[in-house]
Amino acid sequence: MTRRSLAFPVAAVMASLLLPVATFLVTTLLLGWRLEAVESGSMAPLFPVGSLVVVRPVDPSQVGVGTALVFVPDDGRPLVTHRVVQVLRPDAGGVSFRTKGDANATIDPNPVPDRAVRGRAAWAVPQLGRVVRWLAWPRAFVLFVVLPAIALAVTELAELGARARRSRSPASRLSPTA
Repeated sequence: MTRRSLAFPVAAVMASLLLPVATFLVTTLLLGWRLEAVESGSMAPLFPVGSLVVVRPVDPSQVGVGTALVFVPDDGRPLVTHRVVQVLRPDAGGVSFRTKGDANATIDPNPVPDRAVRGRAAWAVPQLGRVVRWLAWPRAFVLFVVLPAIALAVTELAELGARARRSRSPASRLSPTA
């Protein structure tokens, strides 16, 4: 099997793998969704460590008890996903929420103000968050830019070399079509 005959199956496999991923990422971007990796077990078993959670935008006034809320905690940690156990409506007009991780024994100590809400957890893919975290800079750049560029350069150089060898061969000098 020649290199040219291998090129089509390899391209077909790559397209069949990358097209769904690209479609999902573009859809996510267009719908305003976020993708967050789960880093703690506080929401297990629903969102185990290593899952990738799809976070959909939500109007804080529409959040009710039972919603898996994604928010910025007041202690500077990364985004947290916990379930709303109580909606607090202070007189000042703002809404805040009491939250608790499904796997936690106690309610979170501080209420979550509406300004800290980033969305609601729509669904998750187990273990995909680990892959996304592993692909953080610079790995993704190397994997998706540098390696394909090197592969392209190598195949182009190989093709140029093959053309040069064919043009120097005695058979190509005798053939009127070459």
